[in-house]
Parts: sequence; C-alpha cells; structure tokens
Amino acid sequence: MKAAMWAHPWDLIDEGPEQAANRLAALGIDEVNLATAMHSVQTLNPHNPERKTFFADASVYFQPDLDHYGSITPDVNATMGDDDWLATIADGFADTPVDLNSWSATFHSSSLGRQHPEATLESPFGDSLVWGLCPSNPAVQAYGRALTTDLASRDVFGTIEMELADYQYGTGYGWHHQEWFTRLGPLGEFLFGLCFCEHCRDHATAVGVDVETARESARSGLSALFEGELAYDTDIAGWLAEHPSVGRYAETRRETLLTLFEDFSSIIDPLDFGYYFKMGGLGDDRMGIEHSWKHGLDLYGLSAVLDSATVLAYHQNPSVVRDDVNATRTFFDEPVRAGILAGDPIVHDQDGLRAQVQAAVDAGANELSFYGYGVIPDRNLSWIGDVLNTV
Repeated sequence: MKAAMWAHPWDLIDEGPEQAANRLAALGIDEVNLATAMHSVQTLNPHNPERKTFFADASVYFQPDLDHYGSITPDVNATMGDDDWLATIADGFADTPVDLNSWSATFHSSSLGRQHPEATLESPFGDSLVWGLCPSNPAVQAYGRALTTDLASRDVFGTIEMELADYQYGTGYGWHHQEWFTRLGPLGEFLFGLCFCEHCRDHATAVGVDVETARESARSGLSALFEGELAYDTDIAGWLAEHPSVGRYAETRRETLLTLFEDFSSIIDPLDFGYYFKMGGLGDDRMGIEHSWKHGLDLYGLSAVLDSATVLAYHQNPSVVRDDVNATRTFFDEPVRAGILAGDPIVHDQDGLRAQVQAAVDAGANELSFYGYGVIPDRNLSWIGDVLNTV
C-alpha cells in the first residue's frame, strides 16, 4: 500500500535531505508531505542530530515570489533566514525514490493575524481570533490563491495538500499556551469560532439571513454555557433547531469556501489537490468528518473538486479509526488517505500501530499517511517499517 509521512523541513535539513529520503524509502514510505506554510509550533525532535526542539512563529519555509501577493504576504521563517529550505530539500530528494507533496496550514497563522486583525475571524462578541484568517475576506482569498500559485509553480510537488483553509475551530487548535477554564463542549467551540466579520455578515445578509438575530443567539448561547445555564454537552442539532438563524448563517459559508476551493483546484491543475479533514481536538472521538460543516466545508461539493481526501484519524481506539475512514469513503470516490499519529498519546507500541493501520485498511483507505518523521522516536519509525511490510 502507498504510504506517506509528514515532515517538518528542519528535521530533513538537519539530517540531510538525501539521507532522510533514503531512510524513509527503506521504511516503505513513498511520499513526504513537507510543511511549507505552518502555524506557530514547538516540536520535540527525538532523533534530530542538531537540535531536540524547534520553536517557530507561523511562517513559510521557502523564499516566496512576492509578485504573486497582494496586501497579505507570507512571513519567512526566522531560523531559515535567507536560505530556502524547500529548494534544498527538493534538490536532495531529486534522485531518491521518495516524492514530495506540499503541506500548508493555509489560513492558520497567528503571525499574519496579528499583522492583519481586520482579516481575521471575528467571534460573536467582536474578538479578533488572531490565529485564523477569514476565508470570506477578499484579501485572505487573494492570499490563499497567491500562496497556492507560488507553491504549485515550484515544479517539485506531486500533490498540493492543505489543511485549515477553512473557518477552523473555536480554540484555534491550541495555538499557544491557552488558559481555557470554562467547559465549552462541541456547541461552545462551534459558536465561539463562528465568524461575524463584515464580509461574513454581508454575504449572509445578501442571501436573506437575519444576521443580528444569529449573532445575538450565538452570544446568548455562549453566555449560558459560560455560566452553566446550558449543559456543555448540549446537542448541537437540537440547539440549532431552536435557533434557526444561526444554522442558516453557518450554512452560507459553504458556498464561499466551495468557490474558493474551485479556484485552488484550477491553480493546482495538473497537479493533484488534497485536503486534510480534522474535526475537534486530538483524540476527540466525538467529532468525525461529518462535523465538517462546522468549518464551512461542503463535503459533497468538495468531492467534485478534490483529488484526494485525508482524514486525520488520530484516535487510540482502532474502531474509531475505522469509523472515520468509513465515513470519509461515503463522501468521496477519490482516493481516501488515513492519517495515523504514530506516537504519543495515540500509539505506544507496534501492536497498537498495527491495529490502527489494519482498521484503516479494512475500512477501505487507499493510502496511509503517518505523523510524523521528526517528532517520533527512532523506535516508532521502525514500527512503521515493520507494519508496512505486512500490510
């Protein structure tokens, strides 16, 4: 079975791109999903020969062609400086059997959000959620198209893969040391991240949504959750049935995203266009791909746009991995990739990894993607090689 592995550029640079590619090939890895535009991060790098941790603000790991961009331009990684890690890695991989894919967290950038607060998601209370750029904003759309053009034109990738080029999640997936001591639950996460920027409001108003009622309902729902007047595990569908303006407001975002993804697809062609579907927090078994509507994603519409769909099935229970892949297959005829986190807190031994992989394969996954090269120990890498030998 075809297998890929996610990798951060600093691990490949520090080990030596060609050496790392040959090591991956020996494990049975066919492709590397290389981080090209990333959110803020600190990684622990168990087998990196130069450093055991890496800090980075949200940034890109190549030298962008600024002629592509408008008012929003990428931040080049400070550690990389004037180098171009993407170019160096592509050169190192050129004569190896491992192909490169681009992996970008397109609109998840606290750095760009701080620089352009007018372009971020806006909570129902008017807060700028600096970790996320809003896809309804024309300047953000232009940035997404420019970044996609820049990456696709590099002529080094087989697939352009994205995540979080959508309306994201209410807490921003833990973008820094957060202090959240109120139990929001799935409804609260959804409501807090529901964007009410001027562009989202204008679009919803144009199609007949009562925007002010929707915003007031969202605020009231969150306030009730804050004070314990509404249970954290309140059924979202039931709550939306009682507050239909909020549901209609959220629904309007799907058309915006689908149109933008069609633009991405045209830019990427003839390369393949892949997307990562991640719902909820790490190991959250309650949030399968069917919750994608919370991010504004129209799964049926995207099935006609994407060339592959990757479900990030980061669950300890193999049956939930199976369910994730099964659910994804109901929406997509295109190749479905199962994302497997091959380290803590999901996998602790080879048998556990094997059970996860087998569940994904049995559910019909066409390909596997493992997270991730530099952030798991050598021991875990050997588990991946052993498991792939038997799939």
